[in-house]
Amino acid sequence: MTFTTPQPFGRKQKSPLRLRVLTGIALVAASAGPIPTQAAEPPAEGVLIDARVSQPDAAHPVRAELGLVPVSAGADSSPATAGYLSYTRRNAGPGRPVIFAFNGGPGASASYLHMGLLGPVLAHVPQDPAATTAESGGTLPGPSKLYDVADVVFIDPPGTGFSQRPAGAAAAPYSTVEGDANAAADLVRQWLAAHRRLDAPVYILGESYGTIRAVAMLDALGKKGLAANVRGVVLLGQALNMIETSQRPDNVVTYAVSLPTLAAIACYHGMVKAPCTAENVTEEAARFAREDYLPALYRGRDLLRAERERLAARLAELTGIPAAFYLANDLRISKERFRVELLRAKGKVMGRYDARYLADRPADVTTMMPGDPSSSISDAFGKAMTGYLADTLKAPGADAYKVIARFDGTWSYGSEDSPFADWPFMSVVERHAAGNACLRLFVGTGIYDTTTTIGAADYLFAQSSLPQARYRNARYVGGHVFYSDDGSRARFQSDLVDFIKADSCRGAQK
Repeated sequence: MTFTTPQPFGRKQKSPLRLRVLTGIALVAASAGPIPTQAAEPPAEGVLIDARVSQPDAAHPVRAELGLVPVSAGADSSPATAGYLSYTRRNAGPGRPVIFAFNGGPGASASYLHMGLLGPVLAHVPQDPAATTAESGGTLPGPSKLYDVADVVFIDPPGTGFSQRPAGAAAAPYSTVEGDANAAADLVRQWLAAHRRLDAPVYILGESYGTIRAVAMLDALGKKGLAANVRGVVLLGQALNMIETSQRPDNVVTYAVSLPTLAAIACYHGMVKAPCTAENVTEEAARFAREDYLPALYRGRDLLRAERERLAARLAELTGIPAAFYLANDLRISKERFRVELLRAKGKVMGRYDARYLADRPADVTTMMPGDPSSSISDAFGKAMTGYLADTLKAPGADAYKVIARFDGTWSYGSEDSPFADWPFMSVVERHAAGNACLRLFVGTGIYDTTTTIGAADYLFAQSSLPQARYRNARYVGGHVFYSDDGSRARFQSDLVDFIKADSCRGAQK
């Protein structure tokens, strides 16, 4: 089945969109059980909604198009659908850039990026992390300057939003990095073809697990003849080097790359010597990690007692965790343990995705706290998305839109089950950059995010062959969803516009 040709601007196409309500919408990081990913009556493929949206700039309304397309995870896979919600300016030329944006999960729709950062209408969340209500604080206009330079297409991978996966074992190919990326690339090609934009510069923007999808899509788009279209890959909360920076006990690198984040969090909560700023403490912590901390962890038990005590004292100065703790724990503290330990005396535990957010610490919690005090951010954006679909776009069955879906089985990252396996995601970027002189990379990281840290992003580029002129590595106040912070949201939106305008191949033919 082919992509349905869009209807004239402002005209709605009738659709048999009748979905049963799904309950128990969960967060990306929640530990709840599976959420159903099959609707009783799936929506038909094609354009479901075609409307005019006056925001973010009433003088230049955008066309909002909500649709489903048939996609494939690869050869011999059962068919699925993927959803999209695109915003285009009237009479957009074939060379106007297009941003394809998606969240991660795996299993997340694009709700968070849509309502928090890039949509024409945004939900505003309380700026005080102590205000942990899940209700949004009204709405804001989206990034009008971004819409001046590019169209935006939000992708809901198969099984999320209004889209569907095949049932049972047939869904397995969609639970792999390669199959997931193939499905997303399939949507990209169909959308570009249907909108006569096959010559458009393309920007792929992914968040969290979506950063892995974004990079994997480079190969998938290349197979569809679109490699030269890709001018930029934008990664928010990058997870490309998680194999190197995940906190397994004997992975000493991870303690060093995490240290700047711990120092920034301790500074924020007033647990280190004042005055301090996130900028200066992260710089001090990074220097100490490179020059002293990582070499000491490498030496292990051969480290002399006096040197061990010196390092523990410095770690205490930087992180607010007592030197005695470091001496008793081989000079290490995991990010999860840090969430519990830093404010133990105050009876508080910090957020995983944004450590500025606090919750009361249960008496039985000693080393790890389930759940996340910062989940109110995602709650607000998820609820705002279903409200936007129902109230602004008038989408039938909006309450059945799957903000987050849980899939049965495990997710395959593409390497064999072996202690010698590797997941070299950054090498994919480097390979494509070598063959595409127009390709650039932009990584943005929240300073208070304990999952994908600023140190991990720095380490990613330190170990990469990508020329410095081809990438941007930026830090923003906030956590994993740093755009919940008003200042960071505005700054990133401006940075993204600048990134697109800086395309040295702008105006060049494919």
